[in-house]
Amino acid sequence: MTTRQVIKTIFSEIGFYRKKAVFFALVFAVAALIFWAWQIFGHPLAAVEFNTLPYNAVINQRIMHIEVGRTGTVTIDGVRKNHVLRFYKQYDELRIMVFDSTGEYIAAFQGIVHLPAAVKSDEVRQIVYAVHGVGATKIYMSDPQTLVYEATDISPRATFTIVADLPKGLIQPNFWQSLAFRLANLPVKTWLYVAIVLPSITLVLMLFMILKRRRAQMILIRGQLGGPPENLPPAIPGVLIDGAVGAREIAATLIDLARRGYIYIINKGQGQFSFGLRRGTDFGSMKGLTAYEKELLGKIFLPRSIKSSLADVEMRIGRHIFSRKIARFYLGIYNEATKRGYFAQNPAKVHLAWKYTGVVLFFLSFAGFMLGAIFGADPKYGLFFWVGGMIAAAVIVRLAPMMPARTKLGNQELQEWLEFREYLTDKKPIPGTQALQGKFEEYLPFSIVLGAEIDWAKRFGQAPFQPPDWYSSNENVVTLESFAHQLLPFIGYVAQNLARSHEPTVE
Repeated sequence: MTTRQVIKTIFSEIGFYRKKAVFFALVFAVAALIFWAWQIFGHPLAAVEFNTLPYNAVINQRIMHIEVGRTGTVTIDGVRKNHVLRFYKQYDELRIMVFDSTGEYIAAFQGIVHLPAAVKSDEVRQIVYAVHGVGATKIYMSDPQTLVYEATDISPRATFTIVADLPKGLIQPNFWQSLAFRLANLPVKTWLYVAIVLPSITLVLMLFMILKRRRAQMILIRGQLGGPPENLPPAIPGVLIDGAVGAREIAATLIDLARRGYIYIINKGQGQFSFGLRRGTDFGSMKGLTAYEKELLGKIFLPRSIKSSLADVEMRIGRHIFSRKIARFYLGIYNEATKRGYFAQNPAKVHLAWKYTGVVLFFLSFAGFMLGAIFGADPKYGLFFWVGGMIAAAVIVRLAPMMPARTKLGNQELQEWLEFREYLTDKKPIPGTQALQGKFEEYLPFSIVLGAEIDWAKRFGQAPFQPPDWYSSNENVVTLESFAHQLLPFIGYVAQNLARSHEPTVE
């Protein structure tokens, strides 16, 4: 076995696949972007760097020249710096963190701020924030256009920040600064409206698109059909109904596999069930199984195993973050339905396109939220916009399974299956002899996938019932009702857990 095969086997065993790697790579990329932006833009501005000096070096004096331009540009010792100006309604603020635990002792510091125009002393407020070891500080105006900040005995662990509150009109902010100012000063009520309206508009647009796609697909039920309209795998009618595979399709397939003689189900009593194979252990050599049915069996049974308890199934589900076998089961059903001409486009591809749209929008909104929380001016009401974006993304992801459109043939086929469902849910009792003859068992998978299993069982009432040969129980099964009460909750529980384990890239 080559090194590549070994690595591939290891990743396969822990349930880590290519699509999953792309998903987590996207998460990592967003996190890396936020971290990089924090380091570049959000990290406290240490304008004086001492990379060439040894730790605990002594610096006699540092002088910093700060130029504030008329249009809002700021340079420090000739280097342009961003995010040091903030604009408020009453004043504009220049804030620079000069030192932040530099590791060097600085005997004296002088910061000289050159303003774009002359101001009066009572129009400017100078502030210094000095903690963790700063001696004397001094602030003054050397002339109407120059602010001076001085400090002595700055320790290696000191934090020293200079602030200047400047009068409005002294600086003419550029377009982006003005836009940020206006957005920052919108009232909280406006941002709350945005957070509500944004996902609402997304919901309305998605529903409009869904209705537009299915406008000609409204099904008129003309009567009852006393049997399945076509010899289809039971999962296919389920996809026709809502364009998505789920727990019902899994449950119906399991019952159908039992009916066809591939598996049996054992009720050990007290809620303990297990599955067994009836035709060997090699799924690949079993005749009559579709590829997606083999994937489902491969998820329930370990290789070369003929039995699988409920605990074994739960263990197999818990081994992986997501299950590729269940994803292949879903894809197999979608491919079969599309191959038969029931959908204009493969539902799996439609789901994926819309889901990726929602996921990308979510991560962009999340990145915007994090960047706004780090860099945005207080009060950070603009974060509501990004919250609305994340909710809108969740709406898109949630409604993605409803987007596939059936063809004319698909509508005709679904109409017949819904007429068969009318027969299954009819209130008229069915003679008990038909239950004994296997009619209940024959239609059970279809009743599950059509959401009619309870109504179908009720049609037989308390009729005597002989359990099928694929079901064995340590508890008494004397009526069809007792059989349904034992089997259906177990199958539903297993199907729900299997459905939850599918990869997020396949809906």
